[in-house]
Amino acid sequence: MVTGESQQDERPERGGEAPVAEPQSVEALQQALTDERAKAEQYLASWQRAQADFINYRRRTEQERCAFTAQANADLILKILPVIDDIERAFQALPPSPEEPAWVEGFRLVQHKLKTVLTNHGLEEIKAVGEPFDPRFHEAIAYEDGGDEGVVVHETQTGYKLCDRVLRPSLVVVGKGKTTRRHDERNRGRNPCDPGHKEEE
Repeated sequence: MVTGESQQDERPERGGEAPVAEPQSVEALQQALTDERAKAEQYLASWQRAQADFINYRRRTEQERCAFTAQANADLILKILPVIDDIERAFQALPPSPEEPAWVEGFRLVQHKLKTVLTNHGLEEIKAVGEPFDPRFHEAIAYEDGGDEGVVVHETQTGYKLCDRVLRPSLVVVGKGKTTRRHDERNRGRNPCDPGHKEEE
């Protein structure tokens, strides 16, 4: 026969067990999930802003570096252009000869190599003769009767662009047009007071 004391000994002791947590409601879980999503979106937005700032910084740094390099190249090329001008003037001053001396051919080769190096760095000649006068690329030093009106007829100094930026404009002579010459020839020697005289428009 089992006594009451034995039954009490056989009962499991519950004093050492951890208390059971009360289950959370569905609304509380949904609120917690919403809060965590909001935090995640905030962290993502902050990371995206930081990434965009870094990309803009890198792009701005690259642009500044390119601008500095381009300005340095422009300053150097501007100092070299007078040398090229002198070489071209020397060739123009050579007397006509059926066969060029060897030293002239050598200088032409040097000139070609020098222009090739500058071209590889973005230097480009500005087209002038036969082109319509454009104040962005041409600087008119004189006007000449004949030719097409507003068209460059002579170039006294070659202009250059560096990476699509005008480094030095071309010095040019611009035509006034052939109509002016024909008008002067037709009216030369006529008396303006003559009834048969008629001004041409």
